[in-house]
Amino acid sequence: MEIFDHAAKEGRVGFSLQHVNAVADVGTVLYSECLGRIIRPDGEVMTASEFIRYLEAAGRIAALDRHMLTLAFDWLAHHPTGDLGCNISVESICDERNRTLLLDLLSTHRGLAPRLVLELAESLPISALPTAGCFVRSVRELGYRVAVDDFGTGFSTPEALLSLPVDIVKIDGFFLRLGRPDAERFLLHMVGLASCVAPVVVVEGVETYAQFEAAQGAGATHVQGFLLSEPTLSPLFGGELRPAQTAMLC
Repeated sequence: MEIFDHAAKEGRVGFSLQHVNAVADVGTVLYSECLGRIIRPDGEVMTASEFIRYLEAAGRIAALDRHMLTLAFDWLAHHPTGDLGCNISVESICDERNRTLLLDLLSTHRGLAPRLVLELAESLPISALPTAGCFVRSVRELGYRVAVDDFGTGFSTPEALLSLPVDIVKIDGFFLRLGRPDAERFLLHMVGLASCVAPVVVVEGVETYAQFEAAQGAGATHVQGFLLSEPTLSPLFGGELRPAQTAMLC
């Protein structure tokens, strides 16, 4: 996607942050998720929902992953008390070349691993699970925490969840918006299944006090959403884009 390549080279790709808050103490932040942003030449901010599909169609999503990670590592290096979360796409994991580039990047910055959560796209097809499992084990050996993102949508199955040795499961906010009498029962079962896999269970998309109470009642340890944390309005940048970083976009 031409707009991404130009924006990356000109230092106009950044991220907003949204906290993941503890249910028991909402003032406690587990980490802050990096939400991709592109700044147009006219100053307009594009959110990830506006450009992700185009990048996926163009086969450039893995390049975005590496670019965002590079910015995140730079941010972490300048903020010694902060913890971040970054998304990792199916393309970054399943394609051998992209996976090698990603692992090289993660190995280079392993000193920052304890403060970075890799959020794995839950829309992994069953055929990709062995490869994904090897990837998760490799990055956890480097010291990174791994989260399954948006659980409950896409290719979600108990097999997919149980086959990945992850630290965090994030349940899609869809279960808060079912709009049916037994919605809370569905959420309870989803949290229960996730709790069998990981000690940290996050319910996403929490925008109202009623939804927070539903997540709390279902047994979630953490929540994420506009109720407790609106994404930072002005995109953040890890630093100036250097030639070494530009090379990762190729």
